[in-house]
Amino acid sequence: MLCQGVRMLDVIVVGGGLSGTIAAVVLARAGHRVALVDRHRIYPPDFRAEHMDEPQADALRRLGLLDAITAGVPCVRQVAVGRRGRLLGTWPTINYGMRYDSIVNAARALLPPGVQLLIGRVANVQTGTQEQRVLLADGRVVTGRLLIVATGLGFALCSKLGVTREMLHKGHSLTFGFDLVPATGGHFLYPFTVYQGDRVAERIDYLAAFEIGATMRANLFTFRDYREPWTEALEQEPERVLNQSLPGLAKVLGPFRVAGPVHVRATDLYTSDGFRQPGFVLIGDAFQTACPAAGKGMTRALTDVEQLCTVHVPRWLATPGMGVEKISAFYDDAAKQASDAQAMHTAHYRRAVTTETGLRWTLHRQRLLATAVARGLAQRSPAWLHRQAA
Repeated sequence: MLCQGVRMLDVIVVGGGLSGTIAAVVLARAGHRVALVDRHRIYPPDFRAEHMDEPQADALRRLGLLDAITAGVPCVRQVAVGRRGRLLGTWPTINYGMRYDSIVNAARALLPPGVQLLIGRVANVQTGTQEQRVLLADGRVVTGRLLIVATGLGFALCSKLGVTREMLHKGHSLTFGFDLVPATGGHFLYPFTVYQGDRVAERIDYLAAFEIGATMRANLFTFRDYREPWTEALEQEPERVLNQSLPGLAKVLGPFRVAGPVHVRATDLYTSDGFRQPGFVLIGDAFQTACPAAGKGMTRALTDVEQLCTVHVPRWLATPGMGVEKISAFYDDAAKQASDAQAMHTAHYRRAVTTETGLRWTLHRQRLLATAVARGLAQRSPAWLHRQAA
């Protein structure tokens, strides 16, 4: 039977992470009848994106959600960049330190009262050109004109829909998250520091240390294998391994200790096939993953939400049916395709610039370092100081 009080909805969103929750908020605020299906009423702790940068903040601002989601969270406007034990410079930035589950739950709090928040597991789906039916494990059935699949890395629902995944790089990257405290008390030098890998052999892209409330959080982005002894050693003796692998880190960041557990996340790079079908669309990681070191995953997800929910869905709902021609318009959207392509390109670039040892990449890294040093020196020039004072 149908969920009580629900006949035919405009949109059913399955998956209440970042992209699914924000999609439900945006569509409901526009007056559409929406259901959001997820296993958790309150999104649980999840080691994923832990801070937002300027493109992501801009996307949330365009969607009218930035101020509400970041309420009470300070915006850091300067990042200190270091490498090989030296500070290269402090550069303008936009950064909000927020754990992924905090971002999602802040978005959940914005769901309008009319949204059907259905807590449960999806057992089956039926899709077509006119009606989409979602069967929950407890027997409830919800129907709607459009199904948005925002299930992230989970593949069960995509598989039921006949979607397949093309694995581009298994174990593309490995990301670590942990808290830092000053080893000698007091405070760290900067609220946001990015320290670049010292040696290609370590396969470390960079470490980002940023404030989340009163905590200094660190994300270490690497292109290592989770089965390596190095990974286990970092989990068990993080300070020793960090000081060996990034010997200049403490000179830029300040003496540190690792407090609490080390969280690990391995990322596969994949994209989807067989998704041009009537009745449903894939967004966020359900469609394509991104490399965490590239920082494009949240940007991709928000681009999907913005284009789908502000451009395409209103057009689709204005006329009967939900055929392939409508669905394809989203996948062919120029802004979406550019975002997907940039995320994939940057994922491969970050791995290459971090790990490749050939002459081409060696010279490229040298040029990048020289540019960063020159930028740092320009900051200290009288002209730069005058501009800052003005």
